[in-house]
Amino acid sequence: QSCDVFFYQVGESLGVDRLANYARAMGLGAPTQLNLDQESHGLIPTTHWKRKRFNEPWQGGETLNIAIGQGYNLVTPIQMAVLAAAVGNGGILYCPYLIESVQTVDGRITFSGGGKVANRLTIQPETLAQVHQGLWEVVNSPKGTAFQSRFSGVEFSGKTGTAQVVGRARENEENGEAQREAPKDHAWFVAYAPSESPEIAVAVIIEHGEHGSSAAAPVAREVIRTYLGLPEDHMTKAVDKALATRLGAMPEGPAEMLGESRE
Repeated sequence: QSCDVFFYQVGESLGVDRLANYARAMGLGAPTQLNLDQESHGLIPTTHWKRKRFNEPWQGGETLNIAIGQGYNLVTPIQMAVLAAAVGNGGILYCPYLIESVQTVDGRITFSGGGKVANRLTIQPETLAQVHQGLWEVVNSPKGTAFQSRFSGVEFSGKTGTAQVVGRARENEENGEAQREAPKDHAWFVAYAPSESPEIAVAVIIEHGEHGSSAAAPVAREVIRTYLGLPEDHMTKAVDKALATRLGAMPEGPAEMLGESRE
């Protein structure tokens, strides 16, 4: 049961620079240290950034957009997965890695990739508990936007979202010309599981999937279910059928994005 107006009011009370401080503490606006070439920084705007970038002052209305993850905000899926893990584990921001370890033929470990801490969040326990409760309700409350993606046996927590797309181009089969189509938003979902003692964090983005609840959340559910070794049940089969129907109705073929997507 998402409410933008609530976050408008909170954002207006905090201000863009305080929001930016917390966002950056949670790993946004900077590379995750994944050790991949050309990893995107993303963008977390501030009053100073806008003055430097556009030579214009920050406007109060822009803070409302920032508070719901829109406007100038830019994030990557790996940043959101790291953030979801930090929220789930109680506030420790770990650096992601691709290689867990390298061993010699006799079993001696010559390289270990895990365990590097990037930051520890200074958030009051009662505040984090409220966030945990909200993320749990997204999946497990009948009013939650990802309620249809839950499964039996293990509870998980998450957040649906939408990335706005300015437009996209698709080649016309008859004349070979690129035609601009009406924009279709990207679908987001981030999650951690199990809710009480998380073992996995997931970020899913479905290009032009439109809704996180119906396109991205079911994919994250299957990743979590498979990772935890859980069997399919009647709920997952019903969601699978709905997802297949929805994705089958989406346009086929590659699309070139015109403009930037917003988280």
